[in-house]
Amino acid sequence: MTLIKIEWRNGIKSLILWSAAVMVILGLFMAVFPTMQSSGMKDIVNTKLDAMPSELLKMFNLQGGTSLLEVTGYFAYVFQYLFLAAGIYAVLLGATALVKEETDGTIDFLYAQPLSRRDIVFYKQLANTLLLALFWLLTWLFSFGIIYVFKEKGSNWSTIFSQINRVFLNEGLVLLLLLAIGFCFSPILKSSKQTTGVALGFVFGTYILGVLSEINSKVEWLKDVSPLHYAVPSTTLNENMKGIHLLICVIGIIAFSGLSYFFYEKKDFKG
Repeated sequence: MTLIKIEWRNGIKSLILWSAAVMVILGLFMAVFPTMQSSGMKDIVNTKLDAMPSELLKMFNLQGGTSLLEVTGYFAYVFQYLFLAAGIYAVLLGATALVKEETDGTIDFLYAQPLSRRDIVFYKQLANTLLLALFWLLTWLFSFGIIYVFKEKGSNWSTIFSQINRVFLNEGLVLLLLLAIGFCFSPILKSSKQTTGVALGFVFGTYILGVLSEINSKVEWLKDVSPLHYAVPSTTLNENMKGIHLLICVIGIIAFSGLSYFFYEKKDFKG
C-alpha cells in the first residue's frame, strides 16, 4: 500500500494537468458546434465534403460528413485527435513507472522494502491503472456535460448517452493496452528521460500506420497493428470494435503485462 500511495502522490499532478488540458481543448472545440447549425455550414458539410476524394475523407474519418451536423458526430470527429493525447498519456504512465526509480535515485528505497520485484511491478501497475481510470472517468464526465450544453434542440439524450458510453468503453480498453505496452517498455529503458520520446514515437508511429491502412487497400492489414484505429470514435458511435481487435486488446494486455514482469526480474539495476 505504501508503494501505491507513493505512485499516487507522484502521479496526481500529472493527472490533473493532462485532464485539464484535454478538457479545455475539448470545451473550446465543442463551443464551435453551434456554428455548424448555420445554413452556410450546413451547405459546406452537405455539398463540399462530397466533392472531396474518398481517400482524404477516410484519412480524417469524414466518410459520413453529414454527421458533423449532429453533436455526437461532431464530438467524435474532434475527440479522435484528443484520443491521441490520451494514448500518449497512457504509454507515458507505463513507460515511466519502473524506470523512474533508477533515474531519480530512489531505487535503494525500493530495495529496502519487503517487496519482491514482482510485487513492485504489480503495485505500480495497479496504481497507474487507477490513475489512468480516473483520468478517463473525468474526461468521460466532462464530455457528457459539454455535449449536454451544446446539443441541438430535439436531440434524443438516451441515444447520445448510449453512443458516448460506447465510445469511451471501447477506447478505454485501447488505453489499457497502451498502458500495458508502456509498462513493457519501462524495464528496457535506461532513463526516464527517454519515455517522452518513446510515448510520442509509438503513438504517432502506429497512428500513421493506421492512416495508411485507411487510404491504401494494399496495406489494410496495418490497421491490426495500430491500436488507435481499433476504436475510432466515429465508428464506435454505432458499433463496438471488431471481435479480432477486441481479442488483440485482451491478449495484448495480458502479454505485455507479463513481459513487464519478465524484463523487470531480468534487469540489472545501476543502484
